[in-house]
Amino acid sequence: MLINHLYRFLSVFYLIFFLSGIKAISQNNFSASGNISAETIIYDGELPPLWAVALNEGRWHNYSGSQSILYAGAILQWNNSRNLLIEAGIEGDHSSGYNETYLHTGTIKAAWKNWKLSAGKHTFDPIFIDKNQGSGSYLYGNNYRPIPRITLELTNFSPVPFTNGLLETRGGISQGWLKNQQYGGDVLLHEKYAYLRFNIKKWKPYIGLNHSAMMGGNRSDGSSIPVDFWATFFGEGSDKIGGGEATNAAGAHMGLYDFGTYLQTSKGQFHFYYQIPFGDGSGSLFWHGNTDHVLGIDWKPLNISWLKNLTFEWIQTTYQSGNGMPDPGLPGEMTESGYYLHYSKLSQQQIDQLIEENKELLTQDELNKTTWTSEEIKNLLKKVINHGNDFGGRDGYMNNGMYPSGWSYNGHIMGSPFNLTEQQIETAYPNINFQHPVKIKNDRFKALHLGAAGNIGTQIKWQTKISWTRNFGTYFEQYPGRYTWVEAENYWFKGGRDQWYTFLQWNWCPKKWKQANIHIAFAYDGGDIYQSTGLKAGFNFNF
Repeated sequence: MLINHLYRFLSVFYLIFFLSGIKAISQNNFSASGNISAETIIYDGELPPLWAVALNEGRWHNYSGSQSILYAGAILQWNNSRNLLIEAGIEGDHSSGYNETYLHTGTIKAAWKNWKLSAGKHTFDPIFIDKNQGSGSYLYGNNYRPIPRITLELTNFSPVPFTNGLLETRGGISQGWLKNQQYGGDVLLHEKYAYLRFNIKKWKPYIGLNHSAMMGGNRSDGSSIPVDFWATFFGEGSDKIGGGEATNAAGAHMGLYDFGTYLQTSKGQFHFYYQIPFGDGSGSLFWHGNTDHVLGIDWKPLNISWLKNLTFEWIQTTYQSGNGMPDPGLPGEMTESGYYLHYSKLSQQQIDQLIEENKELLTQDELNKTTWTSEEIKNLLKKVINHGNDFGGRDGYMNNGMYPSGWSYNGHIMGSPFNLTEQQIETAYPNINFQHPVKIKNDRFKALHLGAAGNIGTQIKWQTKISWTRNFGTYFEQYPGRYTWVEAENYWFKGGRDQWYTFLQWNWCPKKWKQANIHIAFAYDGGDIYQSTGLKAGFNFNF
């Protein structure tokens, strides 16, 4: 076994040293660079400390025991005088947590001015163009292992023609492939974003829209899911897919509005952002009462030697369009395709039966009605079976009934790590009994997060993250029938479960060995979900 591990390590090193060796013959417009890193995490508790493993591109196993990783990478660039840059990058990793040696990234990029085309295994993390000490992007981000994708982006804000520099824009589109058995077949991941920014002296307010969608793959019964690309692209219904997808949006969808502004002052740069996640059409109408949000303030101060970045965030994802049933229909009445009978297709006999069974909830005018419009039937169902709540609730952010793994990959959330997977919770509580097949068991939470980074002298850097969350699980588990108001017995997250995540790291860059970086971190997580105390240490060398 040891010989096999040594062979894997050497294979990665030979590949990287071969690519990096180009540096010795670099000339003209070519350049090359590389790095080697080794890290380990030792901890005592049910799970690894969150900030020791999160936002690391899925390199760490987030519910395994103590573990180590070794990775090496190289980048080769060619740049001409016409703003054209061609880049090839590769990274090979060996993880003892996954007991696997694999190609982590392998990408070819072509960039011209602010345009960039990328193909291969790479991350898609466009929401924050200036990295901060926050909890990570709620959608997209670098919390999971890179997947094969093709991405075209206008990466930086660029002037909009004929606006005299007042308006700037950036955006991109990425098509990825989720090749993993957890999805029951190959699933297409379609993602895009668009931003518009205003230049008003020292203020730079902006608006943005981010969209992630899954399509294709197989259903739980093994049948294939047809791909209707353009219906999924625009979030429209699809008769091609059929069933509930004919009236709802084709595929699985997550979105994120992003409002904010940059402010440059003598005290440094401030970035204020207010982001609104949504999972369907009702949630996208945020002006109708969507209270879910990521509220953040990021400060990069000037003339403070010991502090380089301070980030504060307040996050809430508990609303999710409310706790009303997802669709207006008649519980217990099913169509041949397996979906609840839509309210517009109720017979007069079924309406009469509803009225008879719920006389005490109706007005005299409603009891006397003999004919009902489609909208009146919907309002009737709202009153008698949905406790007066609007339909279209229980969205289940990052979850989807058709794609049980939702927005997760290799056990990591494809977004905010405050969402918790089934594997994480079952590792902490092996005897827990979940009812629904979706794999993200905590997508409803409130969180406060504080992150900071700075320097101590010229050789030592530090960073810290402190987070508090109150976790409420997911509507999928709270109401296992989805179209019922009968809550699961002994619902594990009932009333909310508090959890703390803390992390403090020091990085030492030796004065006489500037290419090297040695770091050590301490972490403690505690609360109602799990306890964990850990140490993380590592070494990085750039060449």
